[in-house]
Amino acid sequence: MATYFLDTSALAKRYVAEQGQGWIMALCDPAQGHELYISQAALVEVVAAICRRTREQSITLAERDRLIEAFRQDCQNAYDMLLVSTAIYHAAGDLCRSHRLRAYDAVQLACALGLRDRAQARQGPAPIFVCADSNLLSIAAAEGLSVENPNSYPE
Repeated sequence: MATYFLDTSALAKRYVAEQGQGWIMALCDPAQGHELYISQAALVEVVAAICRRTREQSITLAERDRLIEAFRQDCQNAYDMLLVSTAIYHAAGDLCRSHRLRAYDAVQLACALGLRDRAQARQGPAPIFVCADSNLLSIAAAEGLSVENPNSYPE
């Protein structure tokens, strides 16, 4: 059992067919007993990723609605959601000053770093940052997080 923070680029793989989906599905299997954390920002980002697939015509409207419903159910049952507070936004802004980051990537990373800091304060296990974006993975590693890329696990 381990603690993971799932960035949206990795989390979306649970709902849409992409490289690394099998690894993500195994990671999210409740039988594994992992603690899975996501940012509140994922509520928008995952839905946007699913809707993009509809616009690209790789999934139907019915599939879109089913996937969004499955994601929202999982948000209630499968993940611990980290709220995006004003402090997180400030931390994300500070990360943008130090690194080349998109806004939502900075928010995701700030959430993961906050989770790490809370874990260290209670002498718990640090979260593993799971992300499919190589730039964000490099920055997360530079910030001291252990990282995993689901794209490293071909189907």
